[in-house]
Amino acid sequence: MDLTEAARLVLVYISPLIAAGALAKIGEDATDTTTELLGRVWDTLARRLQGHRKAEAALTLYEDEPHNPALQQKLQQGIVEVFKSDPAELLDLAQSIAALGSQPVPPRQHNQNISGNANVATAIAGDFHGNLTIGALDMSRNKTAAPSQPVPPAPTPRLRISDPTLSADGATFSFGHALIIGVGSYAQPGLSVPGGTTSNDARALAALLRDPQVAAYPHDQVRVLLDAKATRTSILDELELLAKRAHGGTALIFFAGHGEALGGGGYALLPYDADLHNLEATSLSAEIFQQRVAKVRTSAKRLIVLLNCCHAGGVGAGVLDPAAALLSGAAPPATFYQPLTLGSGQAVISASRPQQKAGARAQSNPQHTPFGAQLLTGLRGQAPGDGAGVGVFELFAHLRTHVPSDALHITYQGAPLRQEPLFYAAALDDNIPLALRPGWNGTTLGDATLSLARRLAELEIAAESVPLTPAQIAERDSLLARIKQTG
Repeated sequence: MDLTEAARLVLVYISPLIAAGALAKIGEDATDTTTELLGRVWDTLARRLQGHRKAEAALTLYEDEPHNPALQQKLQQGIVEVFKSDPAELLDLAQSIAALGSQPVPPRQHNQNISGNANVATAIAGDFHGNLTIGALDMSRNKTAAPSQPVPPAPTPRLRISDPTLSADGATFSFGHALIIGVGSYAQPGLSVPGGTTSNDARALAALLRDPQVAAYPHDQVRVLLDAKATRTSILDELELLAKRAHGGTALIFFAGHGEALGGGGYALLPYDADLHNLEATSLSAEIFQQRVAKVRTSAKRLIVLLNCCHAGGVGAGVLDPAAALLSGAAPPATFYQPLTLGSGQAVISASRPQQKAGARAQSNPQHTPFGAQLLTGLRGQAPGDGAGVGVFELFAHLRTHVPSDALHITYQGAPLRQEPLFYAAALDDNIPLALRPGWNGTTLGDATLSLARRLAELEIAAESVPLTPAQIAERDSLLARIKQTG
């Protein structure tokens, strides 16, 4: 597929959503795979065309008239011009769109005279974009006279959940409160993550959590900060709010973006408005982040923190923009993540060990990071186990089993990238549920699966203190193989 065809394809797919007034949903509120993908397309176009005067103006006009052929052609030319120096991101999106299946048929203007006793429903079918008047009957504003295809059946309702620790209403993960943060595009030039994969991770995770057929969090209990919205002030404010709204419940904090070592052995997460020349004042230092999380921990009954930091590169030998050379590329050290958990019902999962990097593009899905891609598949039903909820042990077992192989295609310093997710809990006494399990058929989590996942977590925690013995390494490898078979 060439760049011109890629530009045409993405415009064909996003135009129906814009025309139907669904542009607002394209962003963080997406609840299905197709809309989530189209959301990434729209965000990518807006981000990449920013600052290119003619192309940016064409995009603005196109938003008002998505079915104007002249505007579509003008925007298509602008997209090709902007992306020709670095086409990989657009080509990846177009390939993902092509995999969705048949292309939507672009609406067209059509005039038809219907006389006599003709049946209007048989003469006109489909979604109308524009105005339609039949005598005194006004069918404007995208009304539908007759569907061109059968309406798909409603999804099968979930089995009612009787476990009061998972759901108060039997249908949703009612105790779950999430703060999802993803920064792929930074205010400071050169810091953006290749392909915006970190913000893609966050957007897709939020959609998955809100999906009543997947994780089933109540919609309003998932808060999302993406790119320009993920400023230092906004993140701190949302952490304060999370401490209040998650009282007595389960708090989930997800951060995907850059992390950076500070002077004196410190570490910080980088929000959208971070300034590499003044990180002390513009970043989320370990001290301030730990303080805010401590408030959440005090209020919530359970806490899970997922850290997806330190992105080493893209597909193949790709690395971050040379302008980001000031970044050390450090993963969160123990002094950063260990203070986040101080008691039972608390756990941290990091995308990689402190001495490792985390990949920016997954082999399985280049629009996501390896950690993000496997986090999504795990919560969509591929994590081992068959209980009504997905626990932190099963989720980590899935991540530890699949992330390393999903990052091996990345070349870092002349060798395949080694990325092994890390698990930490101060008290390993609770398989904390963090979501409902899609497709649950009424069974309970088997002791054998839970035992494997728990033992793997125990070994990972032990490895944080002292190197594993050869016997422990062999046991860990055996556990990973057995978990992979069950998953």
